[in-house]
Amino acid sequence: MIEPVEEVVEPRRRKIRPKGERSRQAILDATLVVIAKRGLHSVTHRAIAAQANVPLSLTTYFFKNLNDLIGQAFDYFAERAQSDNSRMLLEIADYVGGILPDTLSRMENRIAIRDELANRLTDFIVFMAVEHSIGVAVEVNFLYLYRLEPELRQKVVAYRDAMTASIAALIRPLAPDPESADVDAALILGLVHRLEFECMNHPEKLPRDQVYAEVSRQVGYILALR
Repeated sequence: MIEPVEEVVEPRRRKIRPKGERSRQAILDATLVVIAKRGLHSVTHRAIAAQANVPLSLTTYFFKNLNDLIGQAFDYFAERAQSDNSRMLLEIADYVGGILPDTLSRMENRIAIRDELANRLTDFIVFMAVEHSIGVAVEVNFLYLYRLEPELRQKVVAYRDAMTASIAALIRPLAPDPESADVDAALILGLVHRLEFECMNHPEKLPRDQVYAEVSRQVGYILALR
């Protein structure tokens, strides 16, 4: 006789009404601000509630615990950051896609390509530091913090790897040694993050020429310009 299969009942998810969703989003926004201002390990329910101007109880109503809140805040950040990153990458991809392979054999063409890419990256770095300083600080906190909870670390590593892979895909057609594209992409990404952070924290505005000089130097190495 065949035993009947028990029906698996999925647990019901709490439905969030529009007003509740606004409060939840306000908490996520506040979490990112607190992380940017105080650092990831200084985040508390009380600090988030104060920043979001909501009752303390709401920070535990929508989220299981502080780790859950921080994890969802990272997902929220990554979704928004992807829009800015994708826009920049698509613009560069369009430019790179228009470069004919034969043009790379001429030194003057490689110099012109280096200058164009360095200018685009420099503009992006300065724009992010000036217009999205909270996002830059949040990104640096997540990517370069020594200790993270394993589940959050997995998300952060996946976010970083996706960015590195996208940059490597742009570099590979231009580099004389395509096998080095992944390493070069990691170096570019690290440089971009550092310069964004320095632009944001410089007592006076970090000179654009200084940013451009470092970016140009790195891009030049990728294009085998020594």
